[in-house]
Amino acid sequence: MKSAATILVVDDTPENLALLFDVLGAAEFEVLVAESGEIALERMEVLAPDLILLDVRLPGVDGFEVCHALKKDPAHRNIPVIILTAMHETRDTVAGFAAGAVDYLCKPIEPEEVLARVRTHLELRKLQQTLEARNRRLSAEIQRRRAAERQIEQSLDIGVMVVDATGKVEFATKRAWDLVERYFPEAVHGLPPEIATWLVDSKTMEWRQRSGAGELIARIQAGTTPGESCLLRLEEHIELQSPQPLEKLGLTPREAEILYWLAQGKSSPEIAAILNTALNTVKKHAQNIYQKLDVDNRTAAALRAMEILQSGEAGADKPLKTLPPQG
Repeated sequence: MKSAATILVVDDTPENLALLFDVLGAAEFEVLVAESGEIALERMEVLAPDLILLDVRLPGVDGFEVCHALKKDPAHRNIPVIILTAMHETRDTVAGFAAGAVDYLCKPIEPEEVLARVRTHLELRKLQQTLEARNRRLSAEIQRRRAAERQIEQSLDIGVMVVDATGKVEFATKRAWDLVERYFPEAVHGLPPEIATWLVDSKTMEWRQRSGAGELIARIQAGTTPGESCLLRLEEHIELQSPQPLEKLGLTPREAEILYWLAQGKSSPEIAAILNTALNTVKKHAQNIYQKLDVDNRTAAALRAMEILQSGEAGADKPLKTLPPQG
């Protein structure tokens, strides 16, 4: 089977060049030659051999300097270099390894040994490249998943948490953290002990915690088997009869109504159904609300609304029909 590997041979001795050219060529490698260290470095600017056979005793720039230069270059540092040295020249092999060589061959050259070492290091390089490619794909996949998780955390308007069997929060949307921090300021991005105890000891699927005019509701959506993670839905229910206090934010009565239901965690279609209006109208009013409040999304707008709604200033002159939080 023909090999696609390319070998660069760097040697100033014609006899050695001829021997290596014949041995490697007969094994169907593509062979390139350079008769000095300077020529080798010049050719490396446009070449990308799979392996280099490098004589250490070269005039001018010697093999050690060439190897050092290659290992400093990110484009070439991973190319395996086998140094060629005279028999019993231990200092050459030590200096060669220090310069970054992966192996050595002693002169006079033995064809079978040359082929064995070349093939071994080409195979090792191939395995290394395969591992590097897998690591790059894995790293890219991890980055994509982290980016997707961050996007979900920021974009979801519902409070969702995934909690493992030990009570550790594996995932949570921004809305979920906002609710936890509002009702349990001391939690500091951890699961409140009250919820953790409920998950362990209670057999009910729902847990509630009141605070002022609001009530935090946690429901188990999935995962009730002991020892497994579970999915929690966190919602807040405000027992108010009027969105009028929100008009103090510079909103029209209709915008105040829409913001009221946004703060209740309702989606745009749900708000359209509650107010008996078109979905596009709700979306248009929502954009106006964001602009007036100088926020980017509904979560930030809802937080501004909650500051007003939980202040205890809500009136009761404009009764609204209320819906229970969705499960």
